[in-house]
Amino acid sequence: MIKNFVMLTFDLEEFDIAEEYGQKVSHSDQMTVTKTGTERLIALLDNHNIRATFFTTGNYAQLNPELIKAISLKHEIASHALYHSSFHKFKETDILESKNILENITGSKVTGFRMPRLKSFDHKVLSGWGFVYDSSINPTYLPGRYNLLHKSPLPYRENGLLELPCSTTPTLRFPLFWLAFKNLPIGLYAALCRRTLRKRKNLMLYFHPWEFAEIGDFKMPGYVKSPDGIELVDKLDKLIQNLKKQDAEFVTCQEFCETLEIAGESMKSV
Repeated sequence: MIKNFVMLTFDLEEFDIAEEYGQKVSHSDQMTVTKTGTERLIALLDNHNIRATFFTTGNYAQLNPELIKAISLKHEIASHALYHSSFHKFKETDILESKNILENITGSKVTGFRMPRLKSFDHKVLSGWGFVYDSSINPTYLPGRYNLLHKSPLPYRENGLLELPCSTTPTLRFPLFWLAFKNLPIGLYAALCRRTLRKRKNLMLYFHPWEFAEIGDFKMPGYVKSPDGIELVDKLDKLIQNLKKQDAEFVTCQEFCETLEIAGESMKSV
């Protein structure tokens, strides 16, 4: 019997999104907001006894090594490049530097990568640096961002790397990303997840720890910041309970890759 796998993933980064809307966020607030949300998420995951993957920037890890080490004792730490903010000029070697930082802090190999803002990056380079998988593809159409409808919604291999696409619904390719979770009624969002899980046999969902802190006072659009805090934690709790009823197995991205390798499944574009 083929199992249904759910990957809960969190982009653990500096809280800088308000700066995209013109509000300067102090360094202290960037760290505190993210830490508050992260601690709430860890408590929720512990309550359900499930593991998740935290795509972490090297910068945030360097500034919060004890938190990252503690997370790594149960969950997977993967790379989210060195900085998340677009105000830092990106260098290709930032990715390798972030990998080294995370491995030094956790004492474990870092095998996964997600590019900030889901931008593309050369799979050959990532594979050469020792990454096993990438999860930077959202195979949908988002006006003003990207049109990736030509990409497979299922896991596939490309230039020696496993690509784990972010989940979209069958047929319409509606993205099940963080904004959909935040803005749709939980009943509808959970139903879309169940339908996708039945069809694809896996769910790759992604969120940000800062969403689960109180961010209502920051100058951002309502659809970005609300709901937040404990209300959003409760919403994720309901989603997890709902998916557990589908006999879903919650795994880290690395664990999911291992199931694919063991099963010898074909990962062709579909």
